[in-house]
Amino acid sequence: MAVLRPSDEVVLTELKDGTGVLLHVGTRTYFTLNPTGVLAWKLIAAGDAPDAGALAHAIAAAYPEVDPTAIGTDVAALLAELAAEGLTAPAA
Repeated sequence: MAVLRPSDEVVLTELKDGTGVLLHVGTRTYFTLNPTGVLAWKLIAAGDAPDAGALAHAIAAAYPEVDPTAIGTDVAALLAELAAEGLTAPAA
């Protein structure tokens, strides 16, 4: 099981509308997050979601009106994007 954690080179800036921007200071690239993505990032950064299943479960608890299967699919897609952009890192 891969443990989720943010890259040490990534900074989150939250915007007033609930969205956020991740800046990878090493590559100087930005990645935008919707409010649910910001929640996901905060859970990962806090260590409250050590894997994809825990992250999907936490988001489903925050959004009980959303189909958990859809949340699982969206979490998997988000995690794949974050990894591809170098925004998450393997556990130390």
